Amino acid sequence: MFTAQTCFKVVSFGLWCGLSIALLSGCSQTPRQCSSAILSSWPDAHQQITQDISILTTAEFQGRKTATQGARLTQEFLIKRFAEMGLQPWQATFAVPFSYDYQFSTASGVNIIATIAAKTNSNRWRVITAHYDHLGQTASKRYPGADDNASGIAGMMAIAAQWQGDPPLDDVNLMLVATDAEEPGLYGSYALVALLQQYPQMEIELSINLDMIGHPDRRKAIYMEGQKNLVDFESIEQELMQKTQLCIKTHRSNLLSGRMNKTDWLRASDHYPFHQAGYPWVYFGVPPHAQYHTPEDTIDTLDIDFIVAVAETVYQMISIDKLTKVP
Repeated sequence: MFTAQTCFKVVSFGLWCGLSIALLSGCSQTPRQCSSAILSSWPDAHQQITQDISILTTAEFQGRKTATQGARLTQEFLIKRFAEMGLQPWQATFAVPFSYDYQFSTASGVNIIATIAAKTNSNRWRVITAHYDHLGQTASKRYPGADDNASGIAGMMAIAAQWQGDPPLDDVNLMLVATDAEEPGLYGSYALVALLQQYPQMEIELSINLDMIGHPDRRKAIYMEGQKNLVDFESIEQELMQKTQLCIKTHRSNLLSGRMNKTDWLRASDHYPFHQAGYPWVYFGVPPHAQYHTPEDTIDTLDIDFIVAVAETVYQMISIDKLTKVP
């Protein structure tokens, strides 16, 4: 999750986590029935998600900081996984480099882009993003980034495998993008949006961003932003919650300086450049937690069943034909 524009979340976290369950229930605009028992119809996903996160958080990957050896190893791993699933590269290459201005110099990153073509010729596209970069390591500390954001990458991989096996919509192309340089400023997502804008014939119906989907709070809820971009969200929400019993909540708030303030989740992650460009978007994630941006963000702190349920929920969402109004 992007640190530069949302650093206030870390400051407010200590106060935020002290909120009572009753107060937290006010984060949702309307009351919704939620079940603590999550259902899953993807029995093989648990093992694969666990394996993907385990690999991404090993010492060899060095915390996956942009433009490091750990980042390069991560790119190789992602390309291998996409290829193993039979996904196709974007414009003949999975690795799409980009450059950006950063701290009075020019830096570089690499987005990893895969596609699943529609069964019938179509310009309809839906995009899933999840950033793979994290904070890296210092001489004494390594930041594994299990939830931030190996969880989102693993969830995206699970969705891709399911869609590749049996696409639910014949005329929708799917794009899967593991973005780089999200932590220093959403630069990979900005580069992706600039790339998509070069192809005006592509109808980008929806971009779904997964960022921190593995560490639910006590409510066992996945939080979602961007519901205004969906047609008849209330009906869609009930349909999604019936499938997995996963609780979906919207309109998060944090306690900042002793008073309630609405967190600026719009700018918190890779969905923001899509918003600025006028593309419909939805963001799934969990609030900051005690392990957020610390060396303790490890796989043993995650709820893998929860990640599977989030991946299934996103898959169900992108399987809906009339989901958004194309811009």
